[in-house]
Amino acid sequence: MTVKNDKISVLILDDQLVQREGISRVLESSESMRIAGMASTSDEALELLKSKVFDLALIDLVLKNEQGTDVGRAMRKIRPALKVIIYTHEKSMVLAAEIIKKSKETSEPGLHGYILTRKISSSHYLLEVYEQILQTGYYIDPEVLRWHYRLEELDPLTPREEECAILVASGMSNSEIANRMIISLRRVENLINALYLKFRILGDPGDPGRRVLLAEGIKLLYGNRLSTFYLKLKLLIIEDQETQRIHLSSEFATSGQFEFIADAKTGQKGIELAVEKKPDIVLTDIKLPDIDGFQVTRKILHTLPQTKVIVMSSDSSSTYISEAIHVGALGFLPKNQVNIDNIMKLCYPIRY
Repeated sequence: MTVKNDKISVLILDDQLVQREGISRVLESSESMRIAGMASTSDEALELLKSKVFDLALIDLVLKNEQGTDVGRAMRKIRPALKVIIYTHEKSMVLAAEIIKKSKETSEPGLHGYILTRKISSSHYLLEVYEQILQTGYYIDPEVLRWHYRLEELDPLTPREEECAILVASGMSNSEIANRMIISLRRVENLINALYLKFRILGDPGDPGRRVLLAEGIKLLYGNRLSTFYLKLKLLIIEDQETQRIHLSSEFATSGQFEFIADAKTGQKGIELAVEKKPDIVLTDIKLPDIDGFQVTRKILHTLPQTKVIVMSSDSSSTYISEAIHVGALGFLPKNQVNIDNIMKLCYPIRY
């Protein structure tokens, strides 16, 4: 959870009473977020901002006589640290580009999120969106991306375009891509321009929002292949035996496929580190000094359902194996079989 002592303060701006009240009821059940203000007009919202500090603003796209994006930018001029999410029933990549777009010339700030109104059905969903914004700077509903790209209609990428695309999605700059692919900067620029055309991303070539949309489209197309082939997987180890912990951390730290981010001696510390660092893969021993690995698995997956948790133990009993699967672990490994190949086979069986 991002905020431990104080709840995330939220401002709702919506001129439709029923919709505004519906969103407020969703947030009322949250342990992490609180409604700190509600407004039906931009004037009301801007006045609230002058007297109170909010972490997040949820704004309907269509307001009376104005666009929520314009109001959101006005809000961020008053409170630059404010995170702004626009919600709407409309699916549009033009809108996605408009939301993310920012201009140095006019000092217009960009906004952070684009979600569909019908998705606002749980506070947990809103918290996940907010968490991603804190991590990456933006969030675009994947449904909007799928609707736009209609991947089966995309022109096929050449091998060089594909390699460049995956490096773009990994967050590399043009110069880093040039070094990785051993080509000129001009060649990288040409490849990326070709990707913009194939992914149907229009707009000003100098708009950084286009790069964001391209990266998100590539992630949608390649999915886990990004991590499997090019990006390092973030790994967390929860193990109370020091020799085993040192052995594992050393093995994975030197692997080109993994980024060893942390280890923990207790289950509770492992859970806290998982929530804080959001690993791709968690290795947890069953026997820990405070709580067992099955409880650890449940708690991590409750907060981070996309994380792959692998349970390990020196005892390979059938009871342990079945319980690991029951609590949602990806699989079970005896400690003497915990190695890179076996972990990758569990996480990406199609690849391996």
